[in-house]
Amino acid sequence: MKTNQLVRITLLIAMVFSAFSINTPAQAMDALPAQIIIRSTTYWDAIFSGTVNSNRYERWSLQIDEAANFSVTVTTQTGDLTPAIYLLDANENEIANVAGTLSQAVLTTNQPAGDYFIQIQPATGGGTYNMEIRPVVPVEDPNVNIVLNPASILVGETATATVFLNNIPEGGYTSAEFACTYDPAAVEISNIAESGLFGSDAVVAVNGPANGSFIFAVAGSNGQKATADGAVFAFSVKGLQAGEVTITCQPRVSTGGALEALDPASITLVIAAPEGTLTGTVDVSKPVTVTLYNEDSSVAGTTTADENGNFSLSAPAGSYTVIASAPGFLKAQGTPTLTGGATTTMQTISLLAGDIDGNDVIDQFDALTIGMNYNLAEPAAADLNNDGTINVLDLELLAANYRESGALAWQ
Repeated sequence: MKTNQLVRITLLIAMVFSAFSINTPAQAMDALPAQIIIRSTTYWDAIFSGTVNSNRYERWSLQIDEAANFSVTVTTQTGDLTPAIYLLDANENEIANVAGTLSQAVLTTNQPAGDYFIQIQPATGGGTYNMEIRPVVPVEDPNVNIVLNPASILVGETATATVFLNNIPEGGYTSAEFACTYDPAAVEISNIAESGLFGSDAVVAVNGPANGSFIFAVAGSNGQKATADGAVFAFSVKGLQAGEVTITCQPRVSTGGALEALDPASITLVIAAPEGTLTGTVDVSKPVTVTLYNEDSSVAGTTTADENGNFSLSAPAGSYTVIASAPGFLKAQGTPTLTGGATTTMQTISLLAGDIDGNDVIDQFDALTIGMNYNLAEPAAADLNNDGTINVLDLELLAANYRESGALAWQ
């Protein structure tokens, strides 16, 4: 009897221990601890405090509005906590994790916009911690750029080029050297001068300009350095011929005793030939349009003469065709040649009234149009004297030029 009771007690104890064993959770991300504390929404550039141990993990929500590179730093404040950081997506899937060393863990990551969770738990131990979430700003390398003012000039004009040194590292530069090249047939370089970036009374050496190159070197005197971004030196660039010219400067910098090459900087200057000007006077009783055509018949420019028939047009140097026209009049046509920076004046010309249909002949068909629209105001081309009424006075003007044809030669 006693033996049976002992067996029953033994079986009962075994069943109890078996049940507890089945329900014991594993302490890992695959089987989270029973207690996860959800903390308030996090935001950038702030410090958050919490407490974790083997039975308590904390999960912070994080919303990113746009793709971001950021770091999460967890530092132990009290206890023997060695922290671990887990980054989860909105569905609580693990994206990244890092286990700390001693009392700090740092997770740096780049993620697209979306909702996330940051879970803090112990790698070992437990205690209180501070958490910082900071955007990681990429550190830009030192570089040089050149600014032209203006970026486009005419032949004979001058632009100013300024060379800038950017992202100067902490500690600054003691000296810098710039080897610059250009096309000496296209531009002329002069007035090379430092801009004060290396302190007052900086020491400067210039080699050239000659044969399409020059070297500018500068060093701070009496321990002075370039410690902030800014202009290093400037020079004048005079345009010698039309086209585009590239100016390139290869920089080398020193923090003391050794030169480090930076990426070269280039800028392109556009040099245009000076335009020529065409002027003249067209004598006509109506508003006259003057159009300048290129040799391929494309329009180089057009204008309406003033009330006295005077006009002015500008275009690059070259040969053109110019046509003066007014409704109801024979055209005038010439072939001027414009010279850059100079004015060409056409002779004063009077347009002949009567070409109402615009076929370059004054004939009976033009007179027929006057008859069909007698005492009317339209078409405007038939109102040759521009008085608002088509009548015998317009016919009179037409008759004075009857059988004439054009276009009229215009010198």
